[in-house]
Amino acid sequence: MLPFARNDLNAIVLGRDLGAVVEVVPKVFLITLFGYFTIVLGGELWRLKLGLGIRKMTISVLEIGPACSRMLMASRNFLMLQSMLGLLLQALLLSFYFSQNGFGFDLRQYTLAHPELRPVALLISTYSVVIASHCVARYYDTKERVLLISALALTFGLLFFGSRSNILTIYINFFLCYLILRRSRIGLFRLATTIFVIVLFGLYLGSVRAGKYSLMQFFEVLVALLFYGNTFSDLRDFSWVYSHWNHVSWGGKTYLAAIGAFVPRFASEFRDTWGLGVVTATTVGFDPHVHPGLRPGVFGEGYFNFSWIGVTVIGLMLGVIYKRVDLDVKKALISPHPSMMRAFASTMLLGVAGALAITAGFSGLYILTLIYVFSWVFLQVLHLVAPRQFASTQAS
Repeated sequence: MLPFARNDLNAIVLGRDLGAVVEVVPKVFLITLFGYFTIVLGGELWRLKLGLGIRKMTISVLEIGPACSRMLMASRNFLMLQSMLGLLLQALLLSFYFSQNGFGFDLRQYTLAHPELRPVALLISTYSVVIASHCVARYYDTKERVLLISALALTFGLLFFGSRSNILTIYINFFLCYLILRRSRIGLFRLATTIFVIVLFGLYLGSVRAGKYSLMQFFEVLVALLFYGNTFSDLRDFSWVYSHWNHVSWGGKTYLAAIGAFVPRFASEFRDTWGLGVVTATTVGFDPHVHPGLRPGVFGEGYFNFSWIGVTVIGLMLGVIYKRVDLDVKKALISPHPSMMRAFASTMLLGVAGALAITAGFSGLYILTLIYVFSWVFLQVLHLVAPRQFASTQAS
């Protein structure tokens, strides 16, 4: 939102950096706009058929994630088992957090001060998000209430983790699929109202995370939070980092740090220097052990590493994946027998694409892979132990 990114009220967050940031906002806006044009171009490239087998190979690769998600949703009992495991892990971690820090809603901030706990919290939160979102998708098709209860219970536990994006991630892909499925029955007013409520909840959760529970005070500063806070701040944060950047290319170092995301930051000097959250925080002068880092949008990391080439590659990749997901979801939902599970399974590619574009979430790909592998092994064992029951469950 360019007009808001250049407004003087950004001094609430930027302080003395306001002038430098406002000066570079127009260039950053053009970089971002160019990136979105490359996304559109990437979507059009999906239509090309060169006869070289590239399209067929890409389809095979992109099918791996959705196939694994469909496998994960194949058994209600298996999802229930994983939900109980997620709740148990949440309870253990939160019990430790409350005992050490008192009751609160910002486990993320606590783990910044105690980095040895950060990988554990990341594993449990990502595991909870993946299982809860799959429960919601299967519930819509099967109406098995126990799955909805499980998803809500996992969501409640995540409230204390202090990351609003985790909670949003559980429901956002399902919500997008639902909009497509009910596109002819949902009016603009109803859609706008729903989005407004979601935004309000997210902003209020941010206030709760900071220890401010008063609804009256929240509504008094609502406009400032909405336009000048840290919720919708990608363009501003990109500009903030750009204004302090020494214009020396990062040379792919944040991507290399992301590939090594299975190594905790406290155990790797390279990751503790070049992780995206670390380098964006240190660039603007923050302590990365206190501040989680800034969000330079979808194209910021690509630009700082490889300039316009990085922006182009990221945009084309996102365009191809978005187009593939768009076709898969519509095929699954706009049919005589619509399937929310099949549609939702395809949307898991959006998370993969996001982690590749913004590597701060790259560790989630490793965790997702572990969940898929664990699920496959468990289901294979179940097939050997109780083949008839397994076959019956798969058929249902």
